[in-house]
Amino acid sequence: MWQEQLFYLVAAHALTDYALQSDFMSNRKRPFMSRHTQHDEYGPWWWWMGAHSLINGLGVALILGWTFGVAETFVHGMLDVSKCQGKLTTKQDQALHLLSKGLWLLLAQ
Repeated sequence: MWQEQLFYLVAAHALTDYALQSDFMSNRKRPFMSRHTQHDEYGPWWWWMGAHSLINGLGVALILGWTFGVAETFVHGMLDVSKCQGKLTTKQDQALHLLSKGLWLLLAQ
């Protein structure tokens, strides 16, 4: 059973972190974009980061339940903010995203 859930979690991550994240969203979720490239009519960066994080949390919630979805929303957002600040590389960010899925799965058992 856990192998099936792990597959779904990783597949949901691929869907929510890649396929469902447009370049438009990716560019606007960055907290430290210059004012020149930040388009105010599209809202502040944290709206976009929040929406992206919620989409990722929804993927986890559909597989493991809402409490893990809420945890994923928070952790995903914190990891992506750290990546945008240059504190994590893309590879580190993705590794930590996948490790968090493993942690949720362990805690759910």
